[in-house]
Amino acid sequence: MELTNLVSNDGLKSIYFTHQNALLHQDGDIYTSDFTSPAINEIKALVTKTPSLLEDALGKRLHVILCEQSVITRVLEESQETQSSVVLDDDKQSEVARRVRRLLQNAVNKGSSDVHIELYKNETRLLARVDGQLVYMDKNIPEYRYGLALFGYLFNELAVDKDDDFYVSKINNGRVILTLECDGVKRDTIWRAAYIPAKDKGGQVTLRWLNKDETIPHLDELGWEAGHVLAMRDFANSPSGVCILTGQVGSGKTTAIAATLSELKDQGRSINTLEDPVEFDLGVIQTSVINLGDDADGFFTHAKALLRHDVDIESHGEMRDKKGAMSVCRKGETGQIMFTTMHTSSAMGIAHTLNEQMHVPKAVIAAPNLMKLWVYQTLVRTLCPHCKLPHEALSLHYEEATLAKINQWHSELDGHLEGIRYRNPTGCEHCTQGEKGRTSLVEMIVLDNQDRQFIFNQDYLGWETALQQKGFKSVKDHALLKIKRGEMDVLTCAGRVNDLLVDTKTNVYDGFFKEE
Repeated sequence: MELTNLVSNDGLKSIYFTHQNALLHQDGDIYTSDFTSPAINEIKALVTKTPSLLEDALGKRLHVILCEQSVITRVLEESQETQSSVVLDDDKQSEVARRVRRLLQNAVNKGSSDVHIELYKNETRLLARVDGQLVYMDKNIPEYRYGLALFGYLFNELAVDKDDDFYVSKINNGRVILTLECDGVKRDTIWRAAYIPAKDKGGQVTLRWLNKDETIPHLDELGWEAGHVLAMRDFANSPSGVCILTGQVGSGKTTAIAATLSELKDQGRSINTLEDPVEFDLGVIQTSVINLGDDADGFFTHAKALLRHDVDIESHGEMRDKKGAMSVCRKGETGQIMFTTMHTSSAMGIAHTLNEQMHVPKAVIAAPNLMKLWVYQTLVRTLCPHCKLPHEALSLHYEEATLAKINQWHSELDGHLEGIRYRNPTGCEHCTQGEKGRTSLVEMIVLDNQDRQFIFNQDYLGWETALQQKGFKSVKDHALLKIKRGEMDVLTCAGRVNDLLVDTKTNVYDGFFKEE
């Protein structure tokens, strides 16, 4: 089949790239590698709707002809274009609009938290994060312009509060609001759209579904232990001070703060939040802040303005620099309860991140009664209750090397082993490869003057020992607790928590040099 004889418009290209197993020839024949492909009926319906597609074959019955998949793949690859401009006429724009809606509706149906559109020199990839795991939404599309058109439509036509119109070489951020069907009900879905350029005029758009959860969970529903919840409530009801929640992107920090603030409203205290952007409707005064650089720092400017608004409880979005961190500290010292977030890999890591990266003075971090509660959180997928496996069944599902690692770990645990369960890699109708949903793993430091002294001295190794002597429970301890309850798989958990599967009987360096 010659490339020049392929019938193509934006509607057909969507069918071609979605299924990648059927093509329409100008003589009126449909070539396919799969007679059962839905693409066949979709092509026929489009031809019926648009007779001008086959003017030379009007009235002719469309024949379906079997061909090798390699032929179709080659034709699709050769048809990709590498233009960098984004100019859409009305018909093309309508087709791209349908692609975007279909993509986001599919993401909603899967319960995704994020959508990734990745653009390469000769390819577009569509992925989504489902229960914390990145999965492909469709086959890779062997065309550059397909993804470029999506980017242009998202930022030029849909996005609000954006940095600028779309240019393939410029970072961009904005917000997309699209009415989609969620659990059988149509509602406005809000997505934070972020673009970053890449090599070969490629790039990536990441869409975070901001209002995925219509209701704010209670603190008791976060996956925290009762002691964690009590510590948070004790802080929230204290006179003043700072609580910092830390963790990776998408680890539930904002949700935890929203759950706390939801409990605190209507109790006689004034609550304000500064967010970038607003995610949950808390029923309090919430201000969406866009940081525009050093000359117009949104958080710093708005935080200063709130000094005149008689605030009792205040929450700031992520601390990114010294100005933002010092603003939080200032508020905590003026008799307010302060919540904020940052990115570190442990609760202890907050200290040196504030001091050494954000340049907050040690005397400020260690000031009496300023820093009160530091929380590190990560989210881990939970086992499917319908198909999770007992230890005895593992040999039917796992390779020898994996079994050896699990058995070694199992032998080093002390008691309470009967409740441990494992992921069924084949899964069932209720889950994805043996897991469904996520839960929190948490570590908390309730700071006292001994902790502050270690921080002031920058004695982090000594501080770790002192915390352990006081009974500090790390995120690893929380993970082991939930593993022993049969809530999560140790292999999955080891991908989120350090040192879970350490072999204490083997020297890691012994295996570096091995004789043939």
